[in-house]
Amino acid sequence: MGIYLGRREKRFRLVFLIFCLGSALSACGGSSSNTAADLAAIKSGWANFFSGSTSAKEKVSLLQNGKQFSQIINLALQQPIEKTASATVSKVVLDSSSKATVTYSLNLGGKPVLQDQTGTAVKVNGKWQVGDSSFCGLLSLEGQTTPACSTPTSSASS
Repeated sequence: MGIYLGRREKRFRLVFLIFCLGSALSACGGSSSNTAADLAAIKSGWANFFSGSTSAKEKVSLLQNGKQFSQIINLALQQPIEKTASATVSKVVLDSSSKATVTYSLNLGGKPVLQDQTGTAVKVNGKWQVGDSSFCGLLSLEGQTTPACSTPTSSASS
């Protein structure tokens, strides 16, 4: 009888192990799909923000604290060269549930003008946005200043 209980106990342990492993894989799959969704949202947001065909209103919604930058975004969209702008995201690393590091290149007329730049994406109110610190960095490269860049960024929240 002791041998029978031993086999039964082994089967129970095996079934329990398989159940736990299956649950763990399901949990990993769930977080993996969330991660994949986050990466896709970040890439899409960056591409849309830097696209010359995106409206000012949409750009404002894609930028952290975007309302503070609406005037400079509207002015930029009045420049003919801006219509040819685009961005290519080559890498996204999720640093936390509300912050990511983005490696990207900016293009004008289909040609790269800034390659392999590093920026920050932040998740604010459940939506991934281009970090305002990244936008301010690009403005400073162009020699532009705006009071919005001198104010501390708000903390990202999920």
